Amino acid sequence: MSLTPTPSPGERGAASLWTPLTPTPSAKGRGVAVLSLWTGAALFIATQRYLRGPSLEPRLALSWGGALAASGVTAAIWALLTPACLRAARRWRPRRGAFARHLAMLAATGAAASLLHLLITTAFWSVVGAAGRGPDFLGTVLATLAFGGAARFATFFAIAGVAWGVDDFRAYRDTELRASELERELVGAQLETLKLRLQPGFLFDTLSTLLPLIRSDPAAAARTVVRLGDILRLALHHEAGGCVPLREELAAARTYLALEETRLPGRLEVSVDVPPEAADASVPALLLLPLCEGAIANGPGRRPGRSRVAIRARTDGDVLRLEVDESAAEPGGAAGAAFDESYARRTRERLELLYPGAHGLVASPDGRGGHRIALWLPHAPATAPTLSIRGAA
Repeated sequence: MSLTPTPSPGERGAASLWTPLTPTPSAKGRGVAVLSLWTGAALFIATQRYLRGPSLEPRLALSWGGALAASGVTAAIWALLTPACLRAARRWRPRRGAFARHLAMLAATGAAASLLHLLITTAFWSVVGAAGRGPDFLGTVLATLAFGGAARFATFFAIAGVAWGVDDFRAYRDTELRASELERELVGAQLETLKLRLQPGFLFDTLSTLLPLIRSDPAAAARTVVRLGDILRLALHHEAGGCVPLREELAAARTYLALEETRLPGRLEVSVDVPPEAADASVPALLLLPLCEGAIANGPGRRPGRSRVAIRARTDGDVLRLEVDESAAEPGGAAGAAFDESYARRTRERLELLYPGAHGLVASPDGRGGHRIALWLPHAPATAPTLSIRGAA
């Protein structure tokens, strides 16, 4: 018995699920945001200088225009340097495994940005004031470095902190959006099951089976009605995204397959091989039903003669492995129609949302007209109460 799936295309492309969901601002939008933030900072600092200057440093008191000009030039130069600072902050953000190296690179970048800001600022005021050339310029640079170098260095790290905060907020928003997306997917899956996805064809086939049964075998007709009611009750019972014990999923699968045995008398053999430790595992609700429906659709739904459907499960450490195997029960029963993987594809998409990067699903023909679906997912004990399926027996 093979229960070891190989990586699926969906699993190999799981990284694509984690592309940002939050819209990324355009370059123009980012430029406007940076300019707006630094304009606000310039106004705030200018107001501080104007109101507090006379009391703290009377000899350095500035008029409102002088304070605004000084703060505006400082903020404008920082605004020009901000895009490069943001790129450096994101590239060298300290993280586990590279904390010291990234912190050193970030400190070196911050020192370079601070020195560049100081030189541009000093050069600007030297040109505007027609002073500070030659030796005086160097002296001004050294004096400004001693007086304001630490503040500029701190400004660079403030820019880095803002960048990290924005990135973390976007990651949080992406998580929230993905949770909403998952809920919508699962609600859709639940409604699809209710309409019978168990698709309408299954419901109509079952109802069409009832009329002759009512006349020929009333007891079998009553069992069929009970089983159909259990399937509908199961679809209504679970909340989207909920998990149930595997034994509950097996009971629902048996109920579904029992209905199909009634509809296809003498053409279906069903076997279940699930040890108790696997039956206690937690799995997403309505996991097995679409796979069993696919087994019927790809087997007796396309092939004459008898078919076998086998459900197997086992635990492998912290992994739960499941298999739904459909095959011809008689020689020469191979089907000519192509294998329909849509049933497995819907389950794969759901698993990618529930267990990103921690699951696998492979669906493939067996070469004899049958097919096998093998999947694995994290193994955890079930905590949800078990729903009684009366018609499973």
